[in-house]
Amino acid sequence: MYEATCLVLKNIALDGSTYSQHGDAAFSFKFLLSFDFPFILYIMKNVMGFIDVLYQALQQKSQDILNAMHLVTTTKTFSSVIIL
Repeated sequence: MYEATCLVLKNIALDGSTYSQHGDAAFSFKFLLSFDFPFILYIMKNVMGFIDVLYQALQQKSQDILNAMHLVTTTKTFSSVIIL
């Protein structure tokens, strides 16, 4: 999937119909090859995992409000620490 995406972005950067497409594809390709892209994906995967656990806990009928508030606080704290 990664290689196919790189190939498509290269083709659009070279053969796109507008200058805007050329620039957008070239920028996206460079960003895809940088360290930031996999790092951001890794962080998003971790944060979404914690948020999923939180949502599942909040949807349980037997969940007490104090435990739910604790989960919300923990998720917010973890998310803000990772983003900073």
